[in-house]
Amino acid sequence: MADVLLDSLIDSLKLLAVVAVCTYIIALIEPKLSRAVRLKGKLAPLIGVSVSLLPQCGFSVVATDLFQKKHITIGTLVGIYLATSDEALPIFLSYPEKALHVLPLLGLKFVIGLVAGYALDLIFVKNRRSVEHHLSHCNDKYNIKLMHCESAELVDNDAPSNTVCCCDECSHSDCPKVDICEHCGHIHIDHDDCCKDEHPKGILFDYLQKKQLKAQKEANKDRFLIKPLLHSLEIFAYALIVNIVFGIIFYFVGLDKIVAFLTANKYIAPLLSVLVGIIPNCVSSIIISELYIFGGLGFGAAIAGLCMNAGVAFVFLFKKKENIKQSLLVFALVFFISVAVGYAASAACGFEALRL
Repeated sequence: MADVLLDSLIDSLKLLAVVAVCTYIIALIEPKLSRAVRLKGKLAPLIGVSVSLLPQCGFSVVATDLFQKKHITIGTLVGIYLATSDEALPIFLSYPEKALHVLPLLGLKFVIGLVAGYALDLIFVKNRRSVEHHLSHCNDKYNIKLMHCESAELVDNDAPSNTVCCCDECSHSDCPKVDICEHCGHIHIDHDDCCKDEHPKGILFDYLQKKQLKAQKEANKDRFLIKPLLHSLEIFAYALIVNIVFGIIFYFVGLDKIVAFLTANKYIAPLLSVLVGIIPNCVSSIIISELYIFGGLGFGAAIAGLCMNAGVAFVFLFKKKENIKQSLLVFALVFFISVAVGYAASAACGFEALRL
């Protein structure tokens, strides 16, 4: 039993090293992506699916927020969910002899997300036109946050909004209609918080500039040092628990018996993997990836579960009770596409687990 705990700790520490490197790299490139990525127009599914392949959970949450604010279409959102890799890439990289086996998984997820995104935009024409109409009247200046799963939101930009539209499409959106205040030159969601009677323009501007600069320094420290470290430690803790559980099961039951059980139920493995993928946490991608690496899941079952795994995005998707029908539609599309892809890939590659 001591060997099981020691092996679990060593494997988890290897993963921690890989996750830490990936996380700090993402933290460094996030500001540039934040300014560059705009999910708008015909390239929205392509851009969204491409960014989703990065090992993080935040972008799928940001996409959910953008979808609820009518900034992206159903097709783009579903494509992003299907392509989200979460922690699958670091898991495979922590096993150097098996790292390359993640490439066909990520490659197929990219193709699935891209095809599904554009196909659904052709099917749900009304939704696509509604988004296009809304964007023509709404300020679409936002920043993406890859590392902050809990705080996805549109970020007001210093550009004035377009003409405010009062049609149904725009009035039911949470997207803020911002304007440049004519009195103080700053952005306000509405003019109730206007500061024209409180401070002279120059003094207020200087005060806000200093306050913003101080807040930016604190935010940079948090973004580049603290957040990546906490995220890496969180993944390490999840992986350690999963490895210990797997190790204990393998120790008492035996790896051969586990593989034999999964092989005997190979025809329901894709469905079971999808059900694991629904778990709104990165632990689902850890379980699916390690089962695949250990030879417990076939390629089709692994791709099915990883397509269904969108991190904590589904939690945010169902937070708005008034849009429950639309949320259920998105969930159902991701679920059935994942199951269909899993069985199609299993039929093509075989239901048996690969001996990696």
